[in-house]
Amino acid sequence: MSIIFYASLFLFGLAAGSFLNALTLRYSPERNFFSCISLGLSPDRAGRRSHCMQCRARLRWYELIPLVSFMLQRGRCRSCGARLSWQYPAIELAAAALAVGIPIFFSAWYGSAGWWSGIATFEAPGWYYGFLFLWYLAALAWLAIVVIDIRHYLVPDELNVALLALGVGIVALLAAYGGALPPFRASFLKHYALLFSPSFLQGTLAMHLAGAVAGGMFFWFLSLLARGNAMGLGDVKLALASGFILGFPDIALAAMFAFIAGGAGGGFLMATGRKKIGDKLPFAPFLVLGFVATITLGFPILSWYFELLNF
Repeated sequence: MSIIFYASLFLFGLAAGSFLNALTLRYSPERNFFSCISLGLSPDRAGRRSHCMQCRARLRWYELIPLVSFMLQRGRCRSCGARLSWQYPAIELAAAALAVGIPIFFSAWYGSAGWWSGIATFEAPGWYYGFLFLWYLAALAWLAIVVIDIRHYLVPDELNVALLALGVGIVALLAAYGGALPPFRASFLKHYALLFSPSFLQGTLAMHLAGAVAGGMFFWFLSLLARGNAMGLGDVKLALASGFILGFPDIALAAMFAFIAGGAGGGFLMATGRKKIGDKLPFAPFLVLGFVATITLGFPILSWYFELLNF
């Protein structure tokens, strides 16, 4: 049963990744992100439907099968032979991995016993599937933001608003049903979160509101210092919305990871001659990397650090 369940999730993720590719490739700064969904639906916009970016040939259904078409065509257009972007399989595989990985991660996070371990056999309560689906949508939003910031050096407001709305759903479910979860699982730092949060910030809503305020205010202050040159308001809004999802103090650790990754990434690009001082560098990918690192590695890293200190 579990094999079929996770195989179905993988296929669903591939389809979601293919759809996300279409949205990010059709996006332009002059266009609302979600308006990309309707492009090509009407006859007068037939030329905007899925097509080769080089020869403009419209793609047939068998050229649109996620991952499979790219592999069978050896990464080239069937019509003109132009090389296809590696973004296609990369995003499809990432979305598929998230579809499988998110249920597995949260099953491990909430323990190996209890109803959360029965996802594949549908023994978990209904709200938990909604909780996982909201997290998956948030992960897809982060993935889309990474792609768009790399391509256009901006973060669409629509995606930040969507992230905030998803955060409201996630926090509402945690506030309503969090009592059924094991102790010290409200934060991805587990009990270490108590060391960095005053008692009045340890409730579910207070913790997530504090995360939004801390993330937004900190990056807004940095944006003012940089006068918009090193960091835009899109990054500020991303930190605010994601801070609400992660809560406090998780967002603080995520910011630290982001700056470490950004410094290392920028240094590498300059050392290899791909960037020079003064060039634009998208920061959203490093922010998202910080969010993911906090979620998956925050607690193990803090455990290791405090063990070194014999704390």
